[in-house]
Amino acid sequence: MDDSLIFFDRYGREHYCEAAIPSVKEGFFALLVKDGRLLLTYPPHSDVAEFPGGSRRRKESVRDCLFRKLYEETGVEFMLEKPEKSFEQTVRYFADDEPCGGMFYLYQQKFTLYDADNLSFDVFRKKWKTPENGEAEWVELDDILNRRVKLNFVHELALQALSD
Repeated sequence: MDDSLIFFDRYGREHYCEAAIPSVKEGFFALLVKDGRLLLTYPPHSDVAEFPGGSRRRKESVRDCLFRKLYEETGVEFMLEKPEKSFEQTVRYFADDEPCGGMFYLYQQKFTLYDADNLSFDVFRKKWKTPENGEAEWVELDDILNRRVKLNFVHELALQALSD
């Protein structure tokens, strides 16, 4: 089968796009590291962790997109400054949580790593509810790198690239 027809969902499962034309989507994600922990979010009805962030709205700046998504997915308002490192990837993504059984996307993603040591976060706070009805928590970086925490498949690809 033609590899360009294969799209991956959040679990890394393959889906085939033979009759649909994929939409193009652009998203921005933040990896916030503080005291050896990384901030993760869990979308509603999902057991797979993700980095906070998401798709940019039309005419929205990158900075405004990250500010909005970080609030929606964590419940905390803050601006990020001075990124440590960035990684960009375009993935063939199947969003199984979209209406009508899912959507196929060519998803252009930018992941940016930030040192959050100078921000006043309580990294020992228990998992909490977010404005989008998901959850957020600080997780030991070692647990993520050693795959003791299930991470969204395409976010894991970005983390591997940023870790190199």
